Amino acid sequence: MTKNCEIKKIVEEVGQDKIWRPLYDFERNKLSKGVGHDIDGIDPEFTDLDFTGKTVCDLGCNLGHFTFYAHERGAKTVVGYDMEPKVITGAKKLAALYSIENVEFETCNFASEPATRTFDMGMLIDILGKINISEGHLIPILKGLESRSESEMLLTFRPLYLVERHFGMPEADFLKMYPQAKIEKGFFNLLDFAKDLFSENWDVTYLSKELPNDEQYKRTVHFIKKS
Repeated sequence: MTKNCEIKKIVEEVGQDKIWRPLYDFERNKLSKGVGHDIDGIDPEFTDLDFTGKTVCDLGCNLGHFTFYAHERGAKTVVGYDMEPKVITGAKKLAALYSIENVEFETCNFASEPATRTFDMGMLIDILGKINISEGHLIPILKGLESRSESEMLLTFRPLYLVERHFGMPEADFLKMYPQAKIEKGFFNLLDFAKDLFSENWDVTYLSKELPNDEQYKRTVHFIKKS
């Protein structure tokens, strides 16, 4: 079986609805457009982002788009974690097809399972959203990232949400779920929430610029551990 056929088989096994980023064969034919949005990925203007020689974990890695990105940018070792076993199987097959070394993939619910390893940098790219926030997973996800990150954390998320429209619940119910949340004029500010949650040990060193209709887009946020 050719490598192109093997990639097509991976797409079939994983399913188009589970693939988050565009996937191409070795002739640059697009096999999956991905269900995510490029604008919600790592800000290309964040030129000071440095992976060189670092150990990195990619939480919610899917088929390894940003896992491979960190490797290409010089990371020493990268481990991708995802809850979906067939996605992790597909990512491992892709790594083998690409002949990429020092990249690993593991099935893990990082929001509930304790960290077994720590890394110089933890990444959480385009994972936080309406569903996992409304289901009460926001703090476990953020704490799962923090527990695996020794020096840096790189996240992308939408900074503002309208509580009733986006989460489908009254503000009072949202505050029962997240008592420390601040709601102003119906908006929950996730950026402030994350900064407050991490404020004791982490500083924000980069925040991507606002975009038109900014509440609809995810922005890149970089935290570095206080010395």
